[in-house]
Amino acid sequence: MVAVLITAGVLLFVGGGAAGFALGRDRTGEVIEAQTELIGEIQDGQRALVEAAGRPVVIDAEVRASLSKVPPACISKLGGDPMSAQCALMACWAFGQSAAQRPDCDAVEALVVEALNQKGRSESSIP
Repeated sequence: MVAVLITAGVLLFVGGGAAGFALGRDRTGEVIEAQTELIGEIQDGQRALVEAAGRPVVIDAEVRASLSKVPPACISKLGGDPMSAQCALMACWAFGQSAAQRPDCDAVEALVVEALNQKGRSESSIP
C-alpha cells in the first residue's frame, strides 16, 4: 500500500512538472503577432471593398436598352402585375427583333387565355 502511494506521488510530481514545463514557455508574443497580421489583412480587404462600393456603376448601352424594354404589364406603377400571365406574355413577345428570333410563346398565350376566361366567368357570376 505504501509503495502504491509513493508511486502515485512520484507520478503526480512528474506529471505536474511536465505540465508546468509545457505551459511555462511563453508563446503569447508569437500569437499576438500573428493576430496583428491577420487583422491588418482583414482591414486591407475591407478598405478595398469600401473603395469598390464607392465607385460608380457603369451600365453599358446594351444593358440600358434591355432594361428600358420592360413591358407596361410588368410595371406596378402603371397598373401591371409582374407576376401575372399578361406580363409573362408581353415579356415573351419582347424577346428578339423579329418573329424568327422570338421564343415559342404558345404555352404562355394559353395561360393568358385561361386566366382571362376565368376572370370573365368570375365577373359574370357577380349579381
